[in-house]
Amino acid sequence: MAENWHFKVETYSEFRCSPADPCVVFNPAGEVVLNGATGEVLHLEGYQRLLGGDPQDAAYLGTWDGRRCYAVTLSEQNAGSFVNPISLREILAQQKPEEGCLACMGKQLLFWRQQTRFCSACATPLQEKTGERARICPQCQTLYYPRINPAVIVAIRRGEKILLAHNRNFAGGIFSLVAGYVEVGESLEQAVEREVLEEVGIRIRNLRYWGSQAWPFPSSLMMGFLAEYESGELQPDGTEIDLADWFALSELPPLPRAGSISRRIIESLLPEKQAVIH
Repeated sequence: MAENWHFKVETYSEFRCSPADPCVVFNPAGEVVLNGATGEVLHLEGYQRLLGGDPQDAAYLGTWDGRRCYAVTLSEQNAGSFVNPISLREILAQQKPEEGCLACMGKQLLFWRQQTRFCSACATPLQEKTGERARICPQCQTLYYPRINPAVIVAIRRGEKILLAHNRNFAGGIFSLVAGYVEVGESLEQAVEREVLEEVGIRIRNLRYWGSQAWPFPSSLMMGFLAEYESGELQPDGTEIDLADWFALSELPPLPRAGSISRRIIESLLPEKQAVIH
C-alpha cells in the first residue's frame, strides 16, 4: 500500500457494497484478514475471491482512489478458511497511517452496527439514514450516530523522571501512563486531573495537549496530554493500579507495544537516538 494518502473519509454512500469494491475484511473475532497476495490490509479486488456469497455485514468507509471502500465481516462459516488474520493492535504497531485509519474505522463501525440494530426508545428495527452516517428509527424518528467514548492519557514529568504505572490488567511487567475515561460533564482537563488523583494520589500542573489516537477497543478516542508533578505522594489506588513509580528516561521498564499512543508519548520525551526501550 502506498505511503501517500489515497483514502478519503466520507460519511455516506447510497450504494451497497459489491463483491468487487475495495474492502477491509474482518473475521467474527474482530481480527483483520490480510490480503493474501499483498500482505496488506486493503483488498483492492474486493471480497469476490474470498467468499462464495455476501459477507455478514458491510460498513461504508469512504473512497480509495475514487472507488467506494468498505469494511466487511466474514460469517462464521467463511472465517475458518482464512489462516492469516492479524489483530488490530499489530496493525497499529506497524505505524502505517492509511492501514491504521482503515482498520480502526472499519472495526469501530462494524461494532456499532452490530450493537445498534433496534431503537432503544421503542424497540423498532433501525434503518440507514439517507445523507449521513447514522441510523434512524422509522417509528419515532430517533437518530443514532456511531458512538465514540472519549478517554485521556497523560505523561507526568518530575524533573528528569516520568511517572509510569502498572495496571492489574496488564500482561507481565508492562508499565504505562495514567489513563481513564472522561465522565459526563467534565472537560478533558478535569478528567486528567481527576484520574491522576484517583489512581495515583498526586496533583499536577502545567497540563497541555499532546495529540490523539483512535482506539477502537471497542470505540474510544484517546487524547494525550503532558503535565508536571505539583504535590502529593504516590499512592496507587489498589483497584486498577497496583504499582506506580518515577522512572528515569534512561532506565525505563517494559512499555506498551509500539503504535499505541502511550508508547508514542513516552518516546517523544526521550533524548534523541536513545535506545533503551524494552
